[in-house]
Amino acid sequence: MDEHLYRSRLTGKPSKIAEKFMSSLEDDMEILLEDIVGTEAHDIMLCEQGIITKSDLKRILGALERIRKDADGRTLKITGKHEDIHEFLENQVINDIGIDVGGKLHTARSRNDQVALDVRLKTRTELNLISKKLIELIQALLTKASECADIPMILYTHAQHAQIGNFAHYLLAQVDLFLRDLERLDSCYARVNKSPLGGSAIGGTRFPINRERSASLMGFEGVIENSLDAVSARDFVIETASCLSILMINMSRVAEDLIVWSSSEFGYVELADEYASTSSVMPQKKNPCTLELIRGSTGLVCGSLMSLTMSIKGLPSGYNRDLQATKPPLWLALKTVKDSLEVLAGAISTLSVKREQWVEAARNSFAVAVDLADELTAKGLPFRKSHVLVGALVKDLVERKKRMNDLTAKSIAVISEKLIGEKVTITDADLARILDPLSSIDARKSLGSPSPIEVERMLRERKKIIQMRADSLASRIGRLDNANLELRRLINSYISE
Repeated sequence: MDEHLYRSRLTGKPSKIAEKFMSSLEDDMEILLEDIVGTEAHDIMLCEQGIITKSDLKRILGALERIRKDADGRTLKITGKHEDIHEFLENQVINDIGIDVGGKLHTARSRNDQVALDVRLKTRTELNLISKKLIELIQALLTKASECADIPMILYTHAQHAQIGNFAHYLLAQVDLFLRDLERLDSCYARVNKSPLGGSAIGGTRFPINRERSASLMGFEGVIENSLDAVSARDFVIETASCLSILMINMSRVAEDLIVWSSSEFGYVELADEYASTSSVMPQKKNPCTLELIRGSTGLVCGSLMSLTMSIKGLPSGYNRDLQATKPPLWLALKTVKDSLEVLAGAISTLSVKREQWVEAARNSFAVAVDLADELTAKGLPFRKSHVLVGALVKDLVERKKRMNDLTAKSIAVISEKLIGEKVTITDADLARILDPLSSIDARKSLGSPSPIEVERMLRERKKIIQMRADSLASRIGRLDNANLELRRLINSYISE
């Protein structure tokens, strides 16, 4: 057949520049196998409905399986000037078994519902892979948190020392953040996993197809019922890119923390050599380049979301060729997130945490000031008076170039009498306990605080949650695997008849 299989309405061939401009064949290689699967499921359904014969189906499936084999073995040669993978695939089948049989492959279907199907098949597979890698990242964070429950750290607000926390508490905060990402991906997956096949060009088909059957053959949880919606909607693509953008933003913030903390000025953590790079001229350098690339790649994913929204926002209802432009940014976002998750999980699991530097920084910080104010309030002083007094104490220490651990019970008594008109007494032993960073954490037992008791509780609960999420994902993937095995069994049975 002529390589321009679908141009029956037109007498002239496209110009070379128009031909190249319209073709999506290179981008469509991402969905070659999905296009084969969708075609096989569709044609099995056509046979079951009596629309094509078993003998025709046998030959069509045989031709498709030969293409699949070549694709799996990387020997498939993409030749000709086809507009897309759909035209290429149909042409290959017709050239193999002839138009009288191969020409029936596309019955009761359009490229419009076909490409919508392929993108959903590809996206759901990638969402499962991304969810799996996200679970692995969360597990790496939990493992590291279990190792770091006794490491105090300074928590910041407005980029200033705020309160004392601990590193395990920080890691658990990222766990909760990524668990929400996982929830978003799960919810998105449920909407992606619906079949548009059978919507045809836009208004359905006169053939007695069974849309539920073809959907079931491919493991979909139902169909996109309205044919116009099935063919033209790409909200699932925007939703996917949105979830991926939020996930990348969350990863970027973690990467930024680790980049800062690995600098010489902080020295709190050190990346393993496998996740670091060097300088071409400065031999002393150990650069956190993997983390920087995660941070930089966030722009690519968020840019993909913007590209998708701009491609779709002004389209009239129905299928429009503009939708061809939605595939490359989606592929880019999926691949970037998948790679970034794997790199960040590896960087976290191999991260060296410098406990001594964390402890020293905490001991030299004024971040325990709020603990002193709380202690004085607990002893009966109104909190606002405690706040005024401790603020004055800190100001005095700063002016004398002293640290919080230089504070004495005597200075508290003297300054309080002058400032608030009453002498506040506290023992030096109590003061030493309050100003100790580890004791500071122990004293704060509110729900979700960084106290060891709360950290341990959150660790136990999050480990249970992530195991349940991992089991749920495994079941979801298992259902798709079972559907694929059943489809393979059917294909083989028809071919062997």
